[in-house]
Amino acid sequence: MVESNKHIAIKLANEEYAIPVRQVREIVGVLPATVVPGTAPHVLGVMNLRGKVVPVLDLRARLGLPRATIAPRSCIVVCQGPAGQIGLLVDSVLEVVAIPESDCEPRPVIAGDAVTALAKVRGRVVILLDIDQVASSLAA
Repeated sequence: MVESNKHIAIKLANEEYAIPVRQVREIVGVLPATVVPGTAPHVLGVMNLRGKVVPVLDLRARLGLPRATIAPRSCIVVCQGPAGQIGLLVDSVLEVVAIPESDCEPRPVIAGDAVTALAKVRGRVVILLDIDQVASSLAA
């Protein structure tokens, strides 16, 4: 199994998404975020992660879904973006999945810039995300 095919499957609303495992640094519980004026509406603020300031996005809001509400399985997936680490608030983390390229369909024209492809995983559709594009939306 090639590591570049491994993804972290996450849940947002009623859909399953996947983030390349090579970009995931860690998964932490929901930490308090300090609101920073002038940021985009989907930016929750910044959190202190072991002495490092990390911006946190509501991934639901970033993707145009209803804003997240914190639930028992909610967590923050800390990813490596182009300008450093970012935290993504998600409803839950499901599993690590291997997704071969042969199981992927190109991004549909109706999908936003944060979607790279759609994959078929054990009979269900998983939406693959481009973390660099997600992170590019930090500015207002």
